[in-house]
Amino acid sequence: MLNIQPARPARSLTAALLGLALAAPGLVQAQSLSIGAILPESWPSTSQAEDMRDGMTLALKTTSLQPAPKLVVKDSGCDARKAQAAAQSFLTAKVDLVIGGFCVLGEVPSMLKAANVPMVSANAERLKSHDGLLQLGRVGAGVAEEIAAKLRSQTGLRVTASSTCWIDFETPVSEKYDAGLCPALSVDKGRWAEVAASYEAAFRKPFSVSAARGHAAMEVALAYLKRQRNASRAVAASEALGQRTVLGQALARDGIVPDDALQLSFATRPVKAGSRDAQAMDQLVKAKSCECKAGPECGKGTPWAGMPFTVVPPGSKPASCPQVLASR
Repeated sequence: MLNIQPARPARSLTAALLGLALAAPGLVQAQSLSIGAILPESWPSTSQAEDMRDGMTLALKTTSLQPAPKLVVKDSGCDARKAQAAAQSFLTAKVDLVIGGFCVLGEVPSMLKAANVPMVSANAERLKSHDGLLQLGRVGAGVAEEIAAKLRSQTGLRVTASSTCWIDFETPVSEKYDAGLCPALSVDKGRWAEVAASYEAAFRKPFSVSAARGHAAMEVALAYLKRQRNASRAVAASEALGQRTVLGQALARDGIVPDDALQLSFATRPVKAGSRDAQAMDQLVKAKSCECKAGPECGKGTPWAGMPFTVVPPGSKPASCPQVLASR
């Protein structure tokens, strides 16, 4: 005769929980998240887009947010319409957050805002912020073009504020222009050294600016998603903005543009200028270099006072007036 005894309640409960875990892991584990990234994969540089992706991947592999979010990448080709199509596909797939804006923003931020999907913008240019938009950019919207237009008017220089330097933060100037206005790279040296060592060991290649941009954007995204699980969007955004990245902390407030957010780089060839233009050039260089300290006193009394850029000779860091003038 079989001796059948009632199962102990504790064991029954354990078995029931195990069955739930096997049938529906999401009921006992943290919900799996997904992050969409819009990268300029097909243009202007596939290698830079690959570095951006690898930077993001490294941040995902080392995150304490578990399970680590799934990364889904779409190509923008640096084209606003393609970026918007990518954003729409992410909305359809119901991703939890989108990273984009490495070279083009278009209507993507407004699309995501309308759908209540948070975004980390890695574009160097900033839009008007809201709780769901985290920005790594340090340059106000339209500021670069406004300065370039004034430079063209006041100095006679052919200045561009639109070139591939907004992708790689390098400052080569094409033969069509005398100078280029580009975003300046801001780096947390200590954090850069830490991440670069891990990146180079994982991918067997140098840690580039593009990789740093991808890594920084992903770190901010992960910090946001981690905090949003147990806090409001505003609180999550506030704490994510304090995340230390290889490119420093994201700016929390609009309208605060660092004095060195942009750099004006001259072409390597000689720049021809008339006497009036030469005088304006001298005034410009003296106002924005000469080891002029950042702040309202820099360039005081000139048309360039308070403008957020420094003068940089070709292939060099910000220098003294004699060096900049000699490069002309």
